[in-house]
Amino acid sequence: MSPPAALPRSTPRPLGSLPRVALALAMAGATGCAGDAPQPDPGPRPDFQPTTTVEELMRAVIDPAADAVWDAVVITSTRDGIDREVPDSDDDWLALEHHAVRLLESGNLLQIEGRPIAAADSVSELPGIDLEPADIAVRVAAQYDAWLRSSRELHDAGVVVLEAARARSVDALLESGDRLDAACESCHSRFWYPPDAAETAAGTNGATTP
Repeated sequence: MSPPAALPRSTPRPLGSLPRVALALAMAGATGCAGDAPQPDPGPRPDFQPTTTVEELMRAVIDPAADAVWDAVVITSTRDGIDREVPDSDDDWLALEHHAVRLLESGNLLQIEGRPIAAADSVSELPGIDLEPADIAVRVAAQYDAWLRSSRELHDAGVVVLEAARARSVDALLESGDRLDAACESCHSRFWYPPDAAETAAGTNGATTP
């Protein structure tokens, strides 16, 4: 039995003579084998500069905005019946929208690391009801995850206020005010008040300071 005839060898073709499709596939395979191209350097992370203290942020932004929301609807019982003071113009509602924006963005500002609770010489204006700033700072450092949650609760409450103002709904505004009050008191109870001062603080109409 004679051995099988040798198969004819094909003559190598220069790369330039390959069909264009085959050439494109060959180049794609070579690129894949070389690995993914390096991603561009995203650059440095944002360098936030928390210039103001939490106390200053509360007094300048959060407290005035929250008070405006809570005071937007006033219901008074008189001899002649129930007197209701509510937002009744576009300017009134627009002002509430602006206060809501301040509240929700303050929730973000409170999450920036490195913001001090208060100035070094600051002291509690309600001793026995509010902790001293140094004691508050210790609590915040020990429960920083809870601090971030409380800050997000303020943000979320501000969003609800904004939705109520944009809807021009007095009922929704009242509900959002309750949501805002719960967010504020939850944070104060966790970080501001001494353990035995919660009931006493409830009689101060929220006039708390860091």
